[in-house]
Amino acid sequence: MHILLTNDDGITSPGLFSAYKALTMAGHEVTAVAPDRERSGQSHSVNFYTYLRVNDVEMPDGSLGYSVDGTPADCAHIGCLALAKKPVDLVVSGINTDTNLGYDANYSGTVGAALEAAAMGYPALAVSQERAPNNDWELAGQVASQAANLYQTWDIPIGVLVNVNIPARITDPAWVWVPLNLEAVREYYVVDTDSEGNKRYKRTRAEEGSSIQPGSDVDLSLKGRITLSPLGPVRSERETLARLQSQSFEVLGGSRDRVLKRAQKSF
Repeated sequence: MHILLTNDDGITSPGLFSAYKALTMAGHEVTAVAPDRERSGQSHSVNFYTYLRVNDVEMPDGSLGYSVDGTPADCAHIGCLALAKKPVDLVVSGINTDTNLGYDANYSGTVGAALEAAAMGYPALAVSQERAPNNDWELAGQVASQAANLYQTWDIPIGVLVNVNIPARITDPAWVWVPLNLEAVREYYVVDTDSEGNKRYKRTRAEEGSSIQPGSDVDLSLKGRITLSPLGPVRSERETLARLQSQSFEVLGGSRDRVLKRAQKSF
């Protein structure tokens, strides 16, 4: 396969290099297109009306990669549509330094890049590894490579990505498919004071302040399991739309005839 590799930690991050090495050793052709610096927490944001600067980067095996002064989603988009020299079969985003579990997946640049690829119709993986004093990047690379090899067997619908999270201490090598932990977040901020006595607020990760749903990605990850969750980009909620469309039409400001007459006077 021809794989587009991106991330949110930057083109020189150890996670990207480990994924690159594992994917190329598995026989895949890899084009790396990643931010020129860390872009964590960028979610699915993109740049409009500004030029993206692209620079050539030599990858560990001497092949050509690209650094982009944009967001992870920018990298996925420009990588697939402009920088890749041949059609892309799969987009892999990662390997991120720390997990992207539960509600925090909404903010992740790693997931955002994969969402952008999925929204364009490309098969996409987001891969993250729990932060630890000595991350086993080689093992994480093997997980990413195996997920890439198996992706086509999963029959994932167009527009849906697979979010893979690897715990620091794996208790069972068997992967498990799980939903996101989407319990309401109860605590967002740590509050303290600076040297001048002013209050300051630091936002915590959602998984640190919400209750844990049994069987969710947070639950299983804390138990040492490698979790996989299918995620989709923002789209119309069909059930909600159907319910609202079945309701009677409400006219803002009075009767339908009155509103139409008022509108006609404005022209």
